Amino acid sequence: MMKPLYAFFVSAIILATLAVTFPDVLLDPGALMKGHQSLKRDCLSCHTPFRGVTSVQCITCHKQETIGIKNVAGAFLPKDSTKVLFHKGLAANSCVECHTDHKGVDASKAIKTFKHTSLTTSLQRNCTACHKNQTPTDPLHRNAKGNCFDCHTIKKWKPATFNHKRLADSIKKECITCHKAEQPNDKLHREVTATCAECHNTNKWKPAAFDHKQLTASGGKQCIDCHKAERPNDKLHREMTANCAVCHSTTKWKPATFNHKKFAGTKQCITCHKSDRPNDNLHRQSDANCAACHGTNRWKPATFNHNRYFRLDRDHQASCKTCHTNPVNYKQYTCYNCHEHTPSNMADVHREEGIYNYQNCVRCHRNGSGEGERGDD
Repeated sequence: MMKPLYAFFVSAIILATLAVTFPDVLLDPGALMKGHQSLKRDCLSCHTPFRGVTSVQCITCHKQETIGIKNVAGAFLPKDSTKVLFHKGLAANSCVECHTDHKGVDASKAIKTFKHTSLTTSLQRNCTACHKNQTPTDPLHRNAKGNCFDCHTIKKWKPATFNHKRLADSIKKECITCHKAEQPNDKLHREVTATCAECHNTNKWKPAAFDHKQLTASGGKQCIDCHKAERPNDKLHREMTANCAVCHSTTKWKPATFNHKKFAGTKQCITCHKSDRPNDNLHRQSDANCAACHGTNRWKPATFNHNRYFRLDRDHQASCKTCHTNPVNYKQYTCYNCHEHTPSNMADVHREEGIYNYQNCVRCHRNGSGEGERGDD
């Protein structure tokens, strides 16, 4: 019984002696990096018996406020403008969260993935405390007054996940403050005085998501204020004084979605369509409104059918003004210029036949083929 117990104690003493004398042989999990080679056999410099490595030993040599600036001897390191100096903002007990010495001689391989969650909440939101040397110098960032945290997340520096809702209400619609370099130089944008937010939204700069409803009548805006360069130079548009919105909609500039109903009882077609008026004998003699023959759906062909009222046969190839003596109203007509010539003669002829309602000739006479032919009304 004594021999096994004796052997155990002897073995334990030998192993303990070897562990203290040659720890790098018995306990070494891997080569130390170059800067720690002098501690190869002094494991207790970093390791506490039965507790492992704690950050207390690290900060004994590595002062947090000088990491990246000075070496452990106090000498200044070569200046690197891109290096992130964030150790002074870390908790004193956080070294081992990122660093381990047993991954070979390369110090960069002895670093675990850094987690911003190790930082204090105030430091997480004050990115420039560590990333000051990485701040871009483009116009957008030079003019930006907020903290990086307003645009960037702690998960990735790029791409920026900017949320315009984080902006103060006073500058939410002042897009040009940051996007001045992106303002187009075309005529429309040079003349426009409104803020970008009236045409563009914050989801996408292009295409412009302009809502014309924002330009209410009370705002005093006319289409031509912005679309002057798009106004056609034809005769119709040169003579037109009305606002573009009378013919065009805000959904599409072309084709014109003109609604003639807007001019019912107020406009004469010839006001706009003067150049479209034919120069033939019929149109030269007529002073009636174009709408008497033409519809507003199509200018041509004319939708007037004379046969509906009276068929112009070979005996009735007279000039329009022979029957229509009032050039303003072609609904009025007379047959006296050719038939009986006077109302009294016309009355005598019809009363002989017992006809007393004879004023509307075409009610009975729809053509010249005979007398007394009663047509449909």
